[in-house]
Amino acid sequence: MDKTEFPIQQRSATVHHERTFLSKVDNSVQYYSIAPALGTGPKALVLSVHGASVEARNQSRAYKQKDWVTIVAATNRRPFGFNWEDWGRIDALEVLEEAKKVFQTIPEQTYLTGHSMGGHGTWFLGTTYPGKFVAIAPCASYPDISTYGFDKGDEMHDMFKAYEPIKRSANSGRVKSLVQNLKQDGVYILHGDADSTVPISQVREMRQILGTFHPNFCYYEYPGGEHWYGDHSVDWFPIFEFFKRQTIPANKNVKEIDFYTATPAVSSTDYWIKLQQQIRPFDFSNINAKIDKGAITVKTKNASILELDLPSLEINKEITINIDDQILRIASDKKAILALKDEKWTLINEINTAKKYAERQGGFKFAFDNNVVFVYATGGSALEKEWYQNRARFDAETFYYRGNGSIDVISDKEFSLEKYKDRNVIIYGNASNNSAWKLLLKNSPIQIDNQQVKIDNRTLKGNDLATYFVVPRSDSKTAMVGVVSGTSEKGMKATWANNYISGITGFPDVMIFKTDLLLNGLPDMKVTGFFDNNWSAKTLEFF
Repeated sequence: MDKTEFPIQQRSATVHHERTFLSKVDNSVQYYSIAPALGTGPKALVLSVHGASVEARNQSRAYKQKDWVTIVAATNRRPFGFNWEDWGRIDALEVLEEAKKVFQTIPEQTYLTGHSMGGHGTWFLGTTYPGKFVAIAPCASYPDISTYGFDKGDEMHDMFKAYEPIKRSANSGRVKSLVQNLKQDGVYILHGDADSTVPISQVREMRQILGTFHPNFCYYEYPGGEHWYGDHSVDWFPIFEFFKRQTIPANKNVKEIDFYTATPAVSSTDYWIKLQQQIRPFDFSNINAKIDKGAITVKTKNASILELDLPSLEINKEITINIDDQILRIASDKKAILALKDEKWTLINEINTAKKYAERQGGFKFAFDNNVVFVYATGGSALEKEWYQNRARFDAETFYYRGNGSIDVISDKEFSLEKYKDRNVIIYGNASNNSAWKLLLKNSPIQIDNQQVKIDNRTLKGNDLATYFVVPRSDSKTAMVGVVSGTSEKGMKATWANNYISGITGFPDVMIFKTDLLLNGLPDMKVTGFFDNNWSAKTLEFF
């Protein structure tokens, strides 16, 4: 047995240091870095999100320790990571909850800031989770990644009808479409007026947008400031003075909510309102609610199931709810779940977890979390066996080097429902060659073998078809099954092309395409779109 010795650095918990936790995405060990508050007793909490190529440990050390607030820096899973979207978003939320628990911070004093890519992360996380932070401070920031670069982006693909669901599935990252959420939070914008990395036009536009509706924001252009002009690029005294003046109100004191979201899979809750289900998946939803003399008036857009946390409002009487001009009277001692059916709102007793709801929606990329396991096919030809195993290993290694991940990769022969209970599963292969298919996908609305793809009562034939799709795992209330599959060798090889382990890319519930997509682009997309709320395939688009 070989032996080696190496030193381990020991640090006091009272100075800058790092801590680790287990991520729920893949059960991997992740770290975050801390600039702990000076002194004892409950303190406020600032979540700081770093820029591209910056380590969390360096981010936290840009801040001097303060007597009233603990500053924690998340990793985004890597120095570049996922632009604070997708798995970077999850990392930030996991660090936030872990830090609250470890440091016992003051819940109503939780703030958010970040620099460069982390400035985008601040805009994105702040608009996406308005109830989690009472104030945000984007530094050297850009709001939307889609408008930060200089390529044609969406414009290049908008001419193709098949692109609409793909474009829609990326809506959760479109900050400017969700910016109204910030009206309940304080905003401090800091930017160097000589920044050549992120043009100052990015935040001047945001200043103009906020100026049309926002009652509580500050804006400062640092004279002569490049992209980084010293630690005060983030550790800016006026930001922390601004933060000090803001506190998150208790639910009972929130009399008006104006909540926007692109999908409850990413963002479902704002104070005492939770969107459980949309009419049109990944299209923008808006819930406007007001309390006046114990009555609640609600106006909805693109909402089919809402949940109201009435006990937290401490209204000790029957509550009248006027929702979209329909009157309901509801007891205030338990949460109210309202469902839209035949254009009428009714009170229901519980969420049907067999249908889409906040904890289990599409699109396809959401299959790659919840302690996910990759299951590759061992049936079929020698080429199929080798290719699907290599595809699973390639995806796992991609997630490692992009997202510091540690994903279990097993064969279909090793998989069992009980051993991998309540975990998300990615199936590599089809019904002809992956024996786990019959355990997980026998009732799936999409069935694929080496000759064809069946979608309900429609059939696409050919040996050159590939698909990505996601469906609920039938033996679990929360887990999902993602599928990377093709008909025969041509189809399976076509699945390599799309980069789903990447931040900001949009993937709907279903994509079925021909091998020639690699050559011709979207004209060879055959099916794309979203399952219905009961996970049927009636509204999928065929081309």
